[in-house]
Amino acid sequence: MWNHLMRRWMEIALWWLPKADDDRSADSTDQPASEPAAAPHPQAPAGAPQASESPAATDDLTAIRGIGPAMQKRLVAMGIHTHADLAAADVDTLTERLKADKAVVSRDQVRRWVDTAGG
Repeated sequence: MWNHLMRRWMEIALWWLPKADDDRSADSTDQPASEPAAAPHPQAPAGAPQASESPAATDDLTAIRGIGPAMQKRLVAMGIHTHADLAAADVDTLTERLKADKAVVSRDQVRRWVDTAGG
């Protein structure tokens, strides 16, 4: 019991340090190991660019300046999985949808993303 308490205290005290992959696997022994079920691929609304066939074919959109991991998740949720999807997106529509999702973006910023993805 003391070992468990001491380990938890150390985790709380050193939360800001990155963990090694082997440490994460050791911590997961307390909980049952189960693979999370894959979520179904969200359907894109009418007028949205067509997404790739499989979610595994997602490009790294964070390679585009100004798109971070959180914005990439939003774009993927909107059906934009690849650079080609982003390049085919309508700038005004995408800007409106992102702002409706409470993202802080400007039309010029989205236009730069679309231009960068296209070329």
